[in-house]
Amino acid sequence: MATTEMWVVVQLNGEPLAFPATLIKEVVPWQPLNPIPSHATGVIGLISLRGETLAVMDVLQMNGLGQVENPSFMLVLDFPESRVGLAVDKVEGVQYFNIDELDTNMAGGYVQGTLTREDRLYQMINPQALEQLMAQFTDIGQLGQMEP
Repeated sequence: MATTEMWVVVQLNGEPLAFPATLIKEVVPWQPLNPIPSHATGVIGLISLRGETLAVMDVLQMNGLGQVENPSFMLVLDFPESRVGLAVDKVEGVQYFNIDELDTNMAGGYVQGTLTREDRLYQMINPQALEQLMAQFTDIGQLGQMEP
């Protein structure tokens, strides 16, 4: 039996990335960030969202792949231990993918594999690996407790 799951597809510098829908608490329009007092790689600022202070991350910076040039949205990722914002260029919407078709040849880092659909290569995000990557660069939980 096929394992079809709901994923939220976004773009980072034109590349489609798919996040498990269960990881995303909400998608909010981009807004100005408060600067942070540390120089943690990939942390681009803090934002207050409904009374909660979130660290906002740029996953491209964390990987040394440049940066999100013109973010238009922020994904609020709901990890078991923390909640964090992630800058993205564009939100394409929800798609259903059959995880049994995942190609793991290009897996690595926070990408658990790729899926090709209609000549587009989607990088499928592994939430645990992404949380671990973010934790390597900063204590997300601690950043979230800072006052902007």
